[in-house]
Order: sequence, then C-alpha cells, then structure tokens
Amino acid sequence: MLNPIQIGNITISNPVFLAPMAGTSTLPFRKICYEHGAGLCTTELTSARSILYNGLSKSFRYMRIDPKAEGITSIQLFGSEKEDFTNAISQICNDELLGQVSIIDINMGCPVPKVVKTGAGCALMKNPKAAFDIAYASVKEASKYGKPVTIKTRIGYSQEKDNGVEFVKHLAQSGIAGLCVHGRYGTQMYHGVANVEVIASMRKSICDVKIPFIANGDITDGPSAKNMIEKTEADAISIGRAAAGNPWIFQEISSFLVGDSYTKPSSGDRIAMFWRELNEACSLQDETVAVKEMRGQMSSYLKGIVGSSKVRSALCTALTRDQVRAILEENYGKMSFDKP
Repeated sequence: MLNPIQIGNITISNPVFLAPMAGTSTLPFRKICYEHGAGLCTTELTSARSILYNGLSKSFRYMRIDPKAEGITSIQLFGSEKEDFTNAISQICNDELLGQVSIIDINMGCPVPKVVKTGAGCALMKNPKAAFDIAYASVKEASKYGKPVTIKTRIGYSQEKDNGVEFVKHLAQSGIAGLCVHGRYGTQMYHGVANVEVIASMRKSICDVKIPFIANGDITDGPSAKNMIEKTEADAISIGRAAAGNPWIFQEISSFLVGDSYTKPSSGDRIAMFWRELNEACSLQDETVAVKEMRGQMSSYLKGIVGSSKVRSALCTALTRDQVRAILEENYGKMSFDKP
C-alpha cells in the first residue's frame, strides 16, 4: 500500500515513521523503533534560539543521534525567527556528530503553551509570513550542506483561523522536501479526533509540487493506518503517541498493510524492552535523571499488563535502576531482562 519515498536525495524504503515527541523520541527509543521497522525517526524538538545563544552543548542531549544504529535520522528545530534557524542549522551541520544527520525538520505544529507564546510551533500558522521566511531561509542554509528540510504542521491554529490549505500551499513552494500534517487544530492540543478529511484537502492542495506528504494523527494500529492512507492518499504516515512504550507498532502496521501476520509482544517482552531502554538512557546521562525522565515511558510499556496500576505508582518513586528492577521483580517475579 505504501511505496518507498524520496526526501531530497534520501530514499526511505518503509514510509512508516516515528513522530517527534518531547520526552519520548529519545535516542534509545529511536534506535529501538528503527530496529522494529520505523523508516524514519525524528528527535525531540529543540529550540533554535537556545542554540543561537548557548551553542550546541545545552541542547545536545535532545539532538544526539547515532546514524549507524538509527539508520535515517532527522533533527527537529522550533523557533519563530529565521535567523535563529539558519544559525542552528549551520552549527548542527558543522558539528562532527550532528553533521551526519540526514534531514532537518522544522516544527510548525507544537501546541504546547510555552512554545506557542513565543510565536513558535503552531503559532506560526497565525503568522504565515514568518513561517514562509523560516522555510525559505532554512532550505537555503541546509542546502549548503546537502541536507533536505521537512516541515511538520497542523490542519490549522484553530477552526476560527482555518487557513491550513493556503498555509501548506505556500510552504510547499519554499523548496522543502517533505511535509507532515497532524490532523488537529492547535487549540485542540491532543484532544478530540484527528480530522482526516481536512488532512486530505491539504494533501490535494500540494499534489502539483510533487513532494512527499506525511499524515499524522490517531494512527494506532493497522486498520487506522490503512484508513488514513486511503482517505488522504498520503505518501507516508507518522506514528506519535501510539508508539510510546510500543515500538512493535511499526511491525504491526507494516505487516497489516502487506497482509502478513503479526504476533503481539508478551508482557515479558514489554518489560524487557522497557528495561533495555532504561539502561541505554542511563548510559547517556546521570542515572537518577534518566530514571526520572523514563517514568512516562515506564507507564506506557506497562499499560494493560495485569496489576500495572500499582506497579506504575511504585515506579514513580524509584530513583535508580536497582530500585526499578526490585519493583518489577517483586510484582512480576524473577525474569530475564535481556530478551530484546
């Protein structure tokens, strides 16, 4: 149902992607998703302005990539000034590690208030001129280093400011190499239902530009992925919250789309994968910080497992890997943590 796509000079064989999510799309999780079939994984969003004023070091952990283990990589930036983006792209592309990134992605869809109040994220849909200036300037700067630029946005800022179709028509003319649309208005945050019909109209509006169109929103399994593809004629799909604690979803969806069978992971598989991600996170930063930041992922991995509500509550008090393991073994017994 989905064919390989071309983003700039990069061919992506499986156009089922992991969406960028703060606190979730970390390097350890992206590596796992890639192993389970994700064709492209994007980093957590990073402030272009922070890079301008603080250099790469302060934001490095959000952008850290491992091209050999991740395959095709994308770093996502957010901001409201074109100069911030051109500076950030230059710094990234001149860094020994980050310069190996495959794609630069521009966030024009984040609805979180602390981002929106700065004029960034989906607030750019209320300021089309600034958005287009950012797109043109980013494409021009990234082209110096041979990097394609993609943009992620929403169907509009709000129903009252429903300019999504015109917005993406102009963006598509900026030289970007791909466009992803999430099917909610910014004011909806993540509530309500993704509007597949509006995504479809936005896709239709840029057909003549011939760049890949990626659809995002409420894709949770094979049938919902198929429905999104059929109704929007998207070239690729991007999986967000449904992938949290469930990296197997990429295999599940890809198998469904080609008619292959798929076996869901066992409770033991899920606990073991969570343990692996936690260990990799601890290898990259202070253990206590890693354990605290993994609490959301802990809940996602354990969701639906018998007795998980009590376990998740207990895990939120853990500060070390040993404490995490003790809680798991107390509730689920001694088990192997090295399956994945």
